[in-house]
Amino acid sequence: MLHRAVGGRIAVDVPELALPFPENVVVEKLLALGFERLEVDLIELARLCIEHSTYRRGARPQEAPETVDCSSLVKWLFGEYGVWLPRRTIQQRELGHEVSECFAAGDVVFCSGRQNWFYEHEHPASGTGHVGIYLGNRRVIHAASTKRGVVEDSLEDFLGTEPGAFRGARRYIRPETRIFKIPKHIDVETSDDLRWIILSRCASS
Repeated sequence: MLHRAVGGRIAVDVPELALPFPENVVVEKLLALGFERLEVDLIELARLCIEHSTYRRGARPQEAPETVDCSSLVKWLFGEYGVWLPRRTIQQRELGHEVSECFAAGDVVFCSGRQNWFYEHEHPASGTGHVGIYLGNRRVIHAASTKRGVVEDSLEDFLGTEPGAFRGARRYIRPETRIFKIPKHIDVETSDDLRWIILSRCASS
């Protein structure tokens, strides 16, 4: 998956760069250029938000993680992982790899909500309005409401009692995804830039 840089960080699936070097060599070359490997536990970050974040519908992304709604929480969490996401649930559902079954920790699960967004070619009843982070073992963390805040629920409670509320799941990160802090003297917009940065350095050395 092509990742867009956010907050001075970039996530990259090294094999997808299709470079003529083993993965460890690619990492070594990036480190030599001033990139810094980062370790981010997405699930632990999400759990910290249960204790420290408050919910407000329509919270602005720059208010996260102190104040969030469901989609701004997801946007902030993945931003910490070096993955840029758009603001709204329906936009977030368009990115990543579709997951139809066998959810993994870190996948993002969508369902209907109080305000559902839908495209012109879709029926309004199939709109997307709520999103959460799948933890594994059929558990989900999500920014639920003003009263409940950020909570951990079973997948069944997250989806609620409305028949057919599930709106799909997406996978933005995989086990091979690595996170790097971008050095200030190098411009990186997307993870594909790393391919050309490395190749240009090799050509000039």
